[in-house]
Amino acid sequence: MSMTPGDHTFTTDGLNLAYRVAGRGEALVVQPPGWGIGAGLYERSFGPLERHFTVVYLHPRGSGRSQSPSNPEDINVGRFIEDLDALRSHLGLETIRLIGHSHGGYIALNYALRYPRHLSHLVVVDAQLGVKEPGEDMQRTLPVLALDPRCAEAVKAFSGPLDLKTDEDVSVFLHRIAPLYFRDPEGEGAAMFREYARSNRISLVTSQAAGASDGRFLVRDRLGEITVPTLVLVGRHDFICSPVQADIIHDGIQGSQLEVFEDSGHLPWMEEPEPYFDTVTQFLHGERRLGSATHSAC
Repeated sequence: MSMTPGDHTFTTDGLNLAYRVAGRGEALVVQPPGWGIGAGLYERSFGPLERHFTVVYLHPRGSGRSQSPSNPEDINVGRFIEDLDALRSHLGLETIRLIGHSHGGYIALNYALRYPRHLSHLVVVDAQLGVKEPGEDMQRTLPVLALDPRCAEAVKAFSGPLDLKTDEDVSVFLHRIAPLYFRDPEGEGAAMFREYARSNRISLVTSQAAGASDGRFLVRDRLGEITVPTLVLVGRHDFICSPVQADIIHDGIQGSQLEVFEDSGHLPWMEEPEPYFDTVTQFLHGERRLGSATHSAC
């Protein structure tokens, strides 16, 4: 095992998986989405957490610096949570603090159901609740975003037929739809996201396989089984994992705490970094009881 700062690998299920360690303090594991974007975006933007925690960034199988399985059917939430627990064991940790974003939040919720004894705190950020819910969100949000000149082309790309044939096609597509993920599509966060999408390979096979299997791991009807201290975070203007989904997660997990960031989209730490990182740090340190609240960058 290695908790020393730097890039490391471990082996599980016959695959070499990568992770990065940075910071100091108690361990906090970051679960990125499983569909191929990897951990690099979080490594670049979660720096404030590294002042308070030893942050472990896991690269999911088929993403970033981690190996892909030979069979795409082995890229699914069930495998992701087993990889996550294998990392926990590799690090020699009995319990972990876990933060998951978007599809990574979906993985984290599944982990909480499978391995509650190995979880001390759970943070889900703009989490995907299931399979149908993102589509329901977009039925509401995309028509409104289409009226914004800054987002019109992105909505057109997202709503049109997809003809993705290569990894490069996935990166180009993500770059085109980047404005949809932000309250301010011309801000620094959006620029960072576009640059990341443009400069990093995102596996088409991983993207297709992960999405195709999500329906086998639905959590909505099981949220009441999660008893670990849980913080639910969401940007008010998230178009695909909206406050509607966050409210359901919050209502379903007894005693969970909900924070809504009023001036953010899908990545609130990029648009409201100070309140976001303060909220996460205080929750994980148990410094205060958070109620349902909103934050404004004004």
